[in-house]
Amino acid sequence: MFEAVHSEATSADPEAVWALWADPGRWPEWNEQLHSAELRGPLEPGTEAVIKYKRGGRMVLELVAVEPGRRLAYEARLPLARFGHEHRVEPSGSGSELTHRAYLRGPLSAPFSVLFGRRRMRESVRGFAARVRELAE
Repeated sequence: MFEAVHSEATSADPEAVWALWADPGRWPEWNEQLHSAELRGPLEPGTEAVIKYKRGGRMVLELVAVEPGRRLAYEARLPLARFGHEHRVEPSGSGSELTHRAYLRGPLSAPFSVLFGRRRMRESVRGFAARVRELAE
């Protein structure tokens, strides 16, 4: 398994952060790699999301966890691996603590982590957190 995790404090309340995650139309605002994102149903586990990348290509994700105002996680199926993102927000002081986590799990997670770029994934989660913080504040 491989994972990249980054957390940041923000003065924004959890609802402002959640609003950015709960609306796939807004995902490209905080994920610069995306051209667009849309759900194929309600915001609940089992629903598919389709993301289109700016560099071309698309990926189908399955929502695996939805806790309104707190947590959103989705995964893509790869051969013998799962590629996922988890987004969490918790009240903290006068704002929130937000966390982004990208991970690969399964028998072929190691080669996929090299293919996707471990450093790039670490940089991406830092960038996602920073951008969400900026937008929510």
